[in-house]
Amino acid sequence: MTRARRGFSLAEVIVAMTILTTSLLGFAAVAQKFTRSNADVLARTMGSEIATARVEQIKGLRSYTTLVSTYNNVTETWTGTNAWAGFTRRTLVTRTGPTTTADFVTVTVLVSGRGLNPVIRRTTSIAAF
Repeated sequence: MTRARRGFSLAEVIVAMTILTTSLLGFAAVAQKFTRSNADVLARTMGSEIATARVEQIKGLRSYTTLVSTYNNVTETWTGTNAWAGFTRRTLVTRTGPTTTADFVTVTVLVSGRGLNPVIRRTTSIAAF
């Protein structure tokens, strides 16, 4: 009489290890893409927040006539341990007018850095008041 065979053969172990390794590598690739995507979304969110903060700051300024001289071509770069470290914000302000039919200021804020591609752009127009 022959005894019943116990355990797995070497071929069965190799096939099982190949399947397990392939599954784990696939999971690692998905996890890496997920992490990179989250980092990109965080950078875009923070960049948008920086741009919106500048636009709202300019909208709240009471002195319409000094908008261009105060904010045109202003560039700020954050470094160090600041939450906004690695970002650069550039503000462009142009005035149309004053004419009999138009007097407004166009404000454009560009935020770059931390791998933002394309840069974040916020534009608004402010009419004379």
